[in-house]
Order: sequence, then structure tokens, then C-alpha cells
Amino acid sequence: MSDFEITALVLAEHEVFRRDFAALDDLSGQELAAAWEELHAKLEVHAVAEEELFYPLLAQEAPGGEEETAEGVHDHNEIRHAATAVEQHEVGSDDWWEAVRNARQVNADHMAEEETDFFPSFKEAVDDEQREALGMRWLAFHDEHEQAEGLSGEDAVVAEVVATEVPEGDPTV
Repeated sequence: MSDFEITALVLAEHEVFRRDFAALDDLSGQELAAAWEELHAKLEVHAVAEEELFYPLLAQEAPGGEEETAEGVHDHNEIRHAATAVEQHEVGSDDWWEAVRNARQVNADHMAEEETDFFPSFKEAVDDEQREALGMRWLAFHDEHEQAEGLSGEDAVVAEVVATEVPEGDPTV
């Protein structure tokens, strides 16, 4: 498996989220606020990239993929709501930390489900070449939307995600 294959890139980003959430525990003040803001943006970029690249193909190609996609989109919306709830509190307050712990748990549960349930069926249904091409699109998407630039943070709609057409081939060609 290539390091640029989409599931490898998604998994690598999951590890970044695990580290970034853990790193919050060692910060305070402006550093804490900045780290949370960056993590919140990364969560949104990740969610939208999956909704545009990974989930449509999962829904269209993998057995049970539509149900998995619906679950994943629901989870993304739950993560969005949990992350937005963090923003409602003063950084570093007890309520803020409680909201962060909730966002962390919702995100951790979602990542575990993707890794154990969604990835295997996706890899079975989508060939190596297409997964590699999607990985290149994943990287391009991240470059285009650094710090969630141009992304709304709005809830995704399952039917729209399922209906998304994913172009084939390498976007760099």
C-alpha cells in the first residue's frame, strides 16, 4: 500500500487528531486557544474531504457502503456540533474542557468505526490505482482548503454525499 493511498492518508490524519487532542492538555491561555482553533479547522477539512472523496465511492462501490456513508456523515455532523459547542465557552474553563472532552470522544468513536468497519470494505471494493488517485485528490483538497478556508462548517446531507461524483484519475495530470 502506498503512503499516498487515500485510506493511508486518512489514517495518518487520524493519528494527528489523536496527538493534537492529547497535546491540548499541556497548553494554556493563547497557546491553548490557537491550538484548539487549528484543530477545529483540521477536523472540518478532514470531514469535508471525506464527504467529497471517500464516502461517495464507499456508498457507490462497497457492499453496505450507503449505510456506512450515512453513519459516517451523521458522525461528522455530530463532531461539527461538538466542536461548535467548545466555541461557546471561555477557553480553559471547566465547561470548555468538558466540551473538548466530548468532541474528542465523539471524534475518537468515529475514527475507530472508520478504521475497523469502513476501511476494509472500501479497500475491498476500490482498486489500488483509484485509491492512489483519490489520495492525490485528498492532498490537493487539503492544500486548497488550508485552515478550512472556503468551507462552511455546515452539516452535510447524506443524499448529497452519496450522489457526489468522484472524478477518476490523478488530479495532477
